[in-house]
Amino acid sequence: ARAESGSTPRAAESPPHGQPVLQARGLQAGYPGMGKVFSSLDLDLVRGEVLAVIGPNGSGKTTLFRVLSGELAPLAGEVLVEGRGSRGSAGGRAWSSVARLRPRERARLVARVLQSEQPAWAVPVADYVEAGLFASEGWFSHDPARASAMVSWALDSVGISQLAARPVTELSGGEFRRVVIARALAQDTDVLLLDEPTADLDLAHQMETLELLHDLARGGKAVAFSVHDLNQAAMAADRVLLLAQGGAAAFGTPSQVLTPGRIEEAYGAAVVSAKHPRLDLPLIVPDPYWK
Repeated sequence: ARAESGSTPRAAESPPHGQPVLQARGLQAGYPGMGKVFSSLDLDLVRGEVLAVIGPNGSGKTTLFRVLSGELAPLAGEVLVEGRGSRGSAGGRAWSSVARLRPRERARLVARVLQSEQPAWAVPVADYVEAGLFASEGWFSHDPARASAMVSWALDSVGISQLAARPVTELSGGEFRRVVIARALAQDTDVLLLDEPTADLDLAHQMETLELLHDLARGGKAVAFSVHDLNQAAMAADRVLLLAQGGAAAFGTPSQVLTPGRIEEAYGAAVVSAKHPRLDLPLIVPDPYWK
């Protein structure tokens, strides 16, 4: 059985839910020679919540995560992240510009799972996951017991403890996907950005991954993931951000954002919406125009 997120081997008490841990204001992003991808974007990532980022290809989902993680500098605007351990007895909060932090400092606060990462060396799975501890532990861990516990927890959380000794080059695409997520968990940040975390996974492991995101958020983290499957966004997210036509086309609860009109306008495809038979969630079904 997977470990619950509350059993993370981290001693610090989680800050209260519902508070922003990462704030973006007036974001404009793009690439040299390609113009703007999106502009005028404001966003808060909140402790205890899961945010799903959706939108057609090229709308800026991966670009947004690159800017939020500090990998890509914004063309305008700023991303601020709350520093761990910055909350004093009077409730003070210290914020830093993500773009101005050194890479290792950013990695202590924000973890990002890439969509297209591929294994390059035949290292054991456990060692690959342990690399997530570098930001906090350096080359040589000053607390080997904690490091070992973090790796074990991360592997168990994504259900791959049995693969700990296997070389990452001998894994299926779905298995390696879970290894990359486990490495981000070992990083033990307050903010998790996951680009298509359910890609290459079968149905059971998709559901387990979405449950894990839910558990991590309820444990006090701020979780954001991009996804093409609109029903996964509805199932897993507390809020949904729809990117389209150079900005935020809609932002709100799944029921507020995932409407046939908004989806057709953003994607150019007709859909039918129904209510989940057990939950107060929308179900989105493509409407085949050729039938």
